[in-house]
Amino acid sequence: MGALNWNPELTRHNQRLFMAEQTKNQGKHKTKAANDSDGNKAQFKLVSIKHLIDNPKPLKWAIKGILEQGGMNLMAGAYGCGKSFVAFDIAFCVAAGIDWHGHKTIQTPVIILAGEGHSGIADRFAALAIQYGVDCSDGLYVSEIPAQLTDCDNAEWVAEAVNQICPEAGMVIVDTLNRNFGGLDENSTKDMTAFVSNVDAVFRTTGKTVVVVHHAGHNGDRSRGSIVLPGSCEAEFFIKKQNNGLVLKCTKQKNAPESEPLYFKFKTVALHGRFDDEGAAVSSLCLELTNDVGSKTKDRDKKLTVRDTQLLTSLGRAIASNGINPPTDIMEAFNLSDGQKIVHIDHWRHEAYQSVTVDVSDDSNKADALKKAFYRGREKLFKDGLIIEHGDYVWIVS
Repeated sequence: MGALNWNPELTRHNQRLFMAEQTKNQGKHKTKAANDSDGNKAQFKLVSIKHLIDNPKPLKWAIKGILEQGGMNLMAGAYGCGKSFVAFDIAFCVAAGIDWHGHKTIQTPVIILAGEGHSGIADRFAALAIQYGVDCSDGLYVSEIPAQLTDCDNAEWVAEAVNQICPEAGMVIVDTLNRNFGGLDENSTKDMTAFVSNVDAVFRTTGKTVVVVHHAGHNGDRSRGSIVLPGSCEAEFFIKKQNNGLVLKCTKQKNAPESEPLYFKFKTVALHGRFDDEGAAVSSLCLELTNDVGSKTKDRDKKLTVRDTQLLTSLGRAIASNGINPPTDIMEAFNLSDGQKIVHIDHWRHEAYQSVTVDVSDDSNKADALKKAFYRGREKLFKDGLIIEHGDYVWIVS
């Protein structure tokens, strides 16, 4: 997976202009109508309905039954529901040309306009490669800085970078709208219209499928901001967190029947050749299709063994003494509530070694037994949905 940046492909002059516009146009926007190949404004034309009937165009899919090829698509959900996991999962499968959970894909390079840094992105795609058993495609690119798609000049510079680095890209994922909106007002019809018009002009006119990842509104049942965006989309999906997973529900499919909801659970994938200082494998999360995410949660207290209790208690102590407020990316990715603390695994390991009982007499054997007990206990607690680990941090599921 490559990093899409504005240098050296763009001139240094344009690079300076781009950064200047980022600052100058805060609170302003410009839109651009779609032009023809010569850069002229497209003519207003009429076509007869009979001609359309006699010359039908078959519906083409980027992902069969899910994303229409060349369409604008919206995936919205609350903070931390797993929106980026869905988007990255789609990007990986489309770039690799493999089925996306039973839905055929048309292989094409994918561009991700990321709103934040690259922290954790590489691990997620490395885990996806292991999950699917295929190498990460060379046709996956991520931006190093967010775009300002409400301004036509910035949108054109983004499109120029895309076309110079990967002109054959057939899909662009905007993750998230807020980070690529240029600091304007999502509730403003004018500002949202500028965003949609610019995306149409620089991406959809060349046949690219666009996926916009967006946050849910306060009531939680629709996307945040102006209705201009969902109204402009061929398809709309809502993502909701459920237990140790999520459900993806289609709420609009303009030219086809709405697809059935898809249920996923989070799966921990160990990254090959990556170990922490205690020898435990470094892992990341992936989505796994399941049919029971929406089922009633069992009484977890009945599953707890003595060791489970010891480990959870030690984790609670580690959080109480060394817990920190989660970074924004973790807060958003896992929908953590205000006041939720996370802790580095090393602090938990230290507390656990003081609490877990193992039946050995020799000190050297005891150290090895504690290490194994801690590792196996972590895995069990995660599978039971009692804890969540991300990178080097862990916390108790509320």
